[in-house]
Amino acid sequence: MLTYEDVVKGFLKSAKNAGLNVYKIDHKIELTSLDREFICYCVPKENTPPHYIRAEVSFHWDSIMTAESVYGGNCSLYHDDCTECTHNDLEPNPFIELEIEYKFEVDVNIVDLINNELHKDVFSKIMQHENIPTIRWQLITDRQGNKRISEIWANHHWLIEFNNGPIRFGGICNEICQVLKEIEKLNYIKKK
Repeated sequence: MLTYEDVVKGFLKSAKNAGLNVYKIDHKIELTSLDREFICYCVPKENTPPHYIRAEVSFHWDSIMTAESVYGGNCSLYHDDCTECTHNDLEPNPFIELEIEYKFEVDVNIVDLINNELHKDVFSKIMQHENIPTIRWQLITDRQGNKRISEIWANHHWLIEFNNGPIRFGGICNEICQVLKEIEKLNYIKKK
């Protein structure tokens, strides 16, 4: 089975090949359960900071998957190797849930226009699948009742199954790069 490090290395290589600059890479570990999490930000290579338009990519890695990848199975954690085990008859089915969250800021407060343009001009134009991102808004209201959209997120998840072979992230990374470039073309997006 692939290790956490194999999956991260495969993603980073695919991102680079797709024309993405990956930055602020974080590897987190939960000290009680020993679960791990990978988080990074991506922008097209030609973009320069500050990055108002970016994609956050992350996945969770369960501690049982670490045991599977290191020991070749987790039975040895529960009983001796010489004990007859029914787990040997089961084929492991490891997977990660890759979350992609597009983050950007807007200069206007036209909610319906922004929703329509994102779905029609960006997501439907690029994505040839049914896993279209959902859009979330962060709205700020001051004491006088003035409202301002401070940030928008569009996110979706990919369930990626794997066992021994490498995970192919190329298509996903290419899509991330195309979506970021299309979002940047929209008139109401804060650029710099």
